[in-house]
Amino acid sequence: MADAFIPFSQRKLVALDGVRGLAVVAVMFTHVQTQAFPLPHSLDTIFGYGWFGVDLFFVLSGFLITGILVDTRECSNYFRSFYARRFLRIFPLYYGFLAFALLVFPHVVAADYMPTGTDRWLCVSYLMNWTALAPWHHHILNHFWSLCIEEQFYLVWPLLVLLVSSRRLLPLVLVLEVMVLTGRSWWVYHHGPSVAVQFATITRMDGLLLGSACAVIIRQFRIPRSTTTALFWSAVLLVSSYVLGFHLVGAAHRQLFKQSVGYTILAIGFAAFVLYSALTDGEPTWQQSGLCSRTLVLFGKYSYGIYVLHFPIFYFLNRLSHQFPQALHQAHWFAYLFMAAKIAVSFGIASLSYNFFENRFLAMKDRFAPVYREAPIASTPALLQVG
Repeated sequence: MADAFIPFSQRKLVALDGVRGLAVVAVMFTHVQTQAFPLPHSLDTIFGYGWFGVDLFFVLSGFLITGILVDTRECSNYFRSFYARRFLRIFPLYYGFLAFALLVFPHVVAADYMPTGTDRWLCVSYLMNWTALAPWHHHILNHFWSLCIEEQFYLVWPLLVLLVSSRRLLPLVLVLEVMVLTGRSWWVYHHGPSVAVQFATITRMDGLLLGSACAVIIRQFRIPRSTTTALFWSAVLLVSSYVLGFHLVGAAHRQLFKQSVGYTILAIGFAAFVLYSALTDGEPTWQQSGLCSRTLVLFGKYSYGIYVLHFPIFYFLNRLSHQFPQALHQAHWFAYLFMAAKIAVSFGIASLSYNFFENRFLAMKDRFAPVYREAPIASTPALLQVG
């Protein structure tokens, strides 16, 4: 009976750590493409889709954050609890690493690969993704753009969840998604694809919104077993449809496809995948066995640190690789070995960061636990039906 008073958002779903791990590994694979050692063309093409991991992160973030907000909307410390706990999870590593990067990297990173003065202030203010409105400058902190989108989402979404009734939250989310899709598609078809569309918050909210929709659905509706099973295959079909469509439209129109309907297709597919993963957590299926594997769960546990740190780590290891004999640069076996080394080093440093730095702040989250006016009801209709 004790579980009946544990909100769903406070339950540990191991499969979602696996989803995080899958997302961050995918992102690392796409950044491996920048290494000095060539991979086979087929593998290089597959790794080129690793950016899907960012969209999967968006869906998962929308699902988890909206779930927390819905479960705690009646708490007396609703805003204080949410923002304090987010602060302790995100800011120490982000600003700690940012300070290190801005102080040390100018001495060891090529000048043309450092953030400009404007970029640095936008990184500090979590607005770096809006540099897309100016000429885009590739630098060693480029990957922070997605963190900026999530922070901007965290800034406004708690207020909306609090102001909108539970009954109207799902329709609101769906209306917002339709507005994002139609507005972005209209813009792209009339003005063409652009870096601004790729990185701006208002054009990349599909995953966050559809993840939020899943958080509401899992709490308000009973989901039949047949539907739950279909969710996984729907996810596979939608992601495959994106890949197929991307290749069928031809090189000249691929960015148009991607930036118009492509982001939405992926977001719907990943939303189905996240919903399936949450609903079947702990079940003896091959999908859950994969998601709950120790390796993938550990990557998920350290995913935030891996994401923040891996891109600069890859840069410095690529610099180191220039010292290797030229013959190794042509050997595929060494390319695989070097790729594995980059991932392993990123994992190792992120695990040290988590256990010896981030954990000191995470331990303080209990001081800001939600304070319920009444005992919360934990089990959702969906889980009661499926579990």
